[in-house]
Amino acid sequence: MTDGPSVHDLLDGTDEEKNLAEDLAGVMDFLSRFLGAAEEGNWRYANDKADQLRESIEKFQRRLTDTVPDGRGDVQRDEDGRPVRRFAPPNADGKRVHQATTAYVQSYEAGRALFPIDGLEDDQVKARLLADLERTAALRAAMDAGDAEALSRLTGRQVTIVQGPDGGR
Repeated sequence: MTDGPSVHDLLDGTDEEKNLAEDLAGVMDFLSRFLGAAEEGNWRYANDKADQLRESIEKFQRRLTDTVPDGRGDVQRDEDGRPVRRFAPPNADGKRVHQATTAYVQSYEAGRALFPIDGLEDDQVKARLLADLERTAALRAAMDAGDAEALSRLTGRQVTIVQGPDGGR
C-alpha cells in the first residue's frame, strides 16, 4: 500500500490548473490507446479510442470556453443544435498546468513521450511518482508470475489465485 500524500496533493496549483491537467491526461490516455490499437492493427478498438480521444479533447476545450447566451435565457445553438461557445481563458498558470500534466500522464506511453518525468521540478512529486511506477511494475510482475504471496504483500490483502479447470488462471 502507498503511504503519504497523493501526487495531486503534493502538486502546486489551483483546482482549475489541476482540472486542466487532468483533462490533458485524459487526452494522453486515449491517444496512447489509439496509437497502440493502430500499431496492433486492431481497427475496431482504434475506432472506439478515436471517438474517446475526440470526446476528451472536446472536454478539455469546454474548460477553455463559455456558452454564448441567446438573450432569451438560453444559449445560442449552431445549425446542428450544439451550443455556440466562445473562448474564455482560464485563470491558470501554464507552467503549473504543465507540471501537473507531467505528473498525471506518467502511466501513458504518449504521456511519457511528450511529458518526460525529468521535466518535473518538484523532487517530492517525482519521488512519489517513481515509487508508484515501481509498485505498479511489481504488481504486474507478481500477477504475470501468479505469485499470490507477493500480491498479498504488495496489496496488504490476502490474495488467492484460483486455477481454472484447464490449469489457467
